[in-house]
Amino acid sequence: MKKFLLSILMISLAVLFTACSESDTDKADQDTSSADEETAETKEAGSSDVKPGDIEITDEIKDMTYSTMEGYEGVKDAYIEVDGDQITMTLQVDASLNEDKRKELGDNFVRNLSSNASFYYDELEGPEKDSYGTLFEVFDLQIGVGPGSEDILQGAKVTSGKSIMW
Repeated sequence: MKKFLLSILMISLAVLFTACSESDTDKADQDTSSADEETAETKEAGSSDVKPGDIEITDEIKDMTYSTMEGYEGVKDAYIEVDGDQITMTLQVDASLNEDKRKELGDNFVRNLSSNASFYYDELEGPEKDSYGTLFEVFDLQIGVGPGSEDILQGAKVTSGKSIMW
């Protein structure tokens, strides 16, 4: 009888320890998933922690952008300059293009640069429908679109702004 009671006691303890250790494992899994969620949220919030000094708009990024813009009808030349926390972009276009078409090409130019920069820097998000991407949350923008030194359509966007003010 003692052996029988001892066996039942051992089985009960084994079941008890197994049940406790599973709940501890579940709790640890929950703690880990919570930590993962917090890390993801911190990472998203950290994208705005990118500083202009962290990003270099290399000649390769510029050349990719120039190459793409040359494919647009009406575009003659493009230029990008970075000075501190400001990006200046100029786009020379045909004189026959109206203001709306110039704005559209300027918008495409800005989105192209942002997209190319995000390709090289994981911490940058590319442009979306209602956003120019993280690049232009880090850098201010000055843009000019026109056929020459006269009749230039000028625009600007500050880091806190959502769109280019023409």
